[in-house]
Amino acid sequence: MGVNPFIDSLSPSFEVVFQPHGRKARFDHKITMLQAARDLGVDINSICGGAGSCGKCIVKIVQGTENVSDPTLEEADLLGGDRLGEGYRLACRSEIMGDVVILVPRESRRGVQRLQSEGLGTPVTLDPQIRKQTTGETTQILYGDTVIETLPSRDAPIHGFAVDVGTTKLAGYLMDLATGEVLSVETAMNPQIPYGEDIITRLTYALGGGDQRETLHRSLVEGIQQLLSDACRKVDADPRDVYELVFVGNTAMQHFLLDLDPRPLARSPFMPKDVGHRDLDSGPFNLGNPKGKINVLPLIAGFVGADCVASILATGVHRSDELCFLIDIGTNTEIVVGDKDRIVACSCASGPAFEGAHIKHGMRAASGAIEGVWIDPDTLEPSLTTIDDAEPVGICGSGLIDALSEMLKAGIVDTSGKIRGEIENPRIRRSGNVSEYVLAWKREYGVGNDIVVTQLDVRELQKGKAAMFSGAQMALSRLGVKPSEITHIYMAGAFGTYINRESAVNVGMIPEFNTLDIRQVGNAAGTGARMALLSRGIRMEAQNMRRRVEYIELAAITGYNQAFMDALLLPHRDLNLFPETLKKLGSARLQYGKIHEKTK
Repeated sequence: MGVNPFIDSLSPSFEVVFQPHGRKARFDHKITMLQAARDLGVDINSICGGAGSCGKCIVKIVQGTENVSDPTLEEADLLGGDRLGEGYRLACRSEIMGDVVILVPRESRRGVQRLQSEGLGTPVTLDPQIRKQTTGETTQILYGDTVIETLPSRDAPIHGFAVDVGTTKLAGYLMDLATGEVLSVETAMNPQIPYGEDIITRLTYALGGGDQRETLHRSLVEGIQQLLSDACRKVDADPRDVYELVFVGNTAMQHFLLDLDPRPLARSPFMPKDVGHRDLDSGPFNLGNPKGKINVLPLIAGFVGADCVASILATGVHRSDELCFLIDIGTNTEIVVGDKDRIVACSCASGPAFEGAHIKHGMRAASGAIEGVWIDPDTLEPSLTTIDDAEPVGICGSGLIDALSEMLKAGIVDTSGKIRGEIENPRIRRSGNVSEYVLAWKREYGVGNDIVVTQLDVRELQKGKAAMFSGAQMALSRLGVKPSEITHIYMAGAFGTYINRESAVNVGMIPEFNTLDIRQVGNAAGTGARMALLSRGIRMEAQNMRRRVEYIELAAITGYNQAFMDALLLPHRDLNLFPETLKKLGSARLQYGKIHEKTK
């Protein structure tokens, strides 16, 4: 399967060339453009993993149109006749049958993802599971009280590696277990992304039969091997000196890492068979020292995984005398509310919109992504900030929330989320039957098309933010507390770090907290993983966490569906939940939708 660079001259074959990468190879069988790109390591977006639904893998046939399969219905729907006529295709739907030259436009490339590795510096008492003792001129490496290796040196280093296995990224921390020092930090994209950029797509792929589950497992292990190698290379360390690795990750990522049966995660009640912690030998994974160990922190329940456990450890919610609210925003958003006496947690299916999926010009937080938006309420002209100050090529999650908030403040959308097409302004227009607001003109930036926020985009954002707010509402309700009673609010993860806190409140993504009380804590899961690597006591706290935290299955709660529907409005159907926000928005050009007009 795949690339055949030295194919037998008697075999029928054809050449595939990807521009501007300049990568090419010969193939001896029909293959989709997306699979050919994967085989050649060509950078191309594929949020839906090749299902033909996201429309992000747009390419252009430069030569050899006749050697490509006819356009599919999905392509006609997502691209339209004009773009198809210009040679644009979806890489996942287009089969190559002969020589072809393919251009991957800039907006279809993933680029260099901005990855969040920094987090809290929560202190711990140094008491690692791995330690050493010297006898004469030798060093014994102990795992607990068991000697696992004897070395002919008094100065042998002992290192550990803590890894946050995220759906989008991997973050690894090389630690000196003798001192507790962070020696190096390394990040990388999750190598499973070509098989789907969200959990559900990857689960579907894993359950597709054949060796697909093994493919996901192997790609993740190989990615972590490379991560460890790169982290060691930074400080001229030897991976054989790494005697323990600690892993945290969401429920699905831990299943893929450990090659566990993912079927329970794909059907109700979405409960893994085993949620406890695991201690394994590292040898079979070919990670670090062959005699080393692996510790995997426990899950809580459902899709509230070990990354959530690690974030609780890092923020100290479980030790706090005061009420805390923790939200880690992603395709699945985890929400934790509580203190030292009681904690509740839930997972919200917030969807991949904030990662760029199902958004016309959505993209991940890579160079050129619009990450900040301000709209002049008088002229409706936008001011934009982009990652790396590069020319805009799309919109990432923080930019989408900013855009929605600014469109609401400027009266471009009303509180129902409807783009007000009656406004006479060149930036508000209709494309086909869909209203849209133009953030960036192609004539100004040289991109392939105007960058817009469409009515369909707004609806996707409303669904995502409604899932988060209704989840938060259920968690607060379970404890019987109001947002004003929460003392500490933590927003974790890359999205939680870069999002404008005021915009998040304006659109009703989170309850109406005082934005000055919101602390953006970066990769809290990575911090918790480091803590567990350095402290046996922290591991015990993690194991006890599973018994302490009350898991809320949102779908089983009476009234949740109505709570979700109410939260679709901007900022909410019940405007009494956002009194201070309404004061600010009301001083601008806030326009009420029909539902709110009836209740005013």
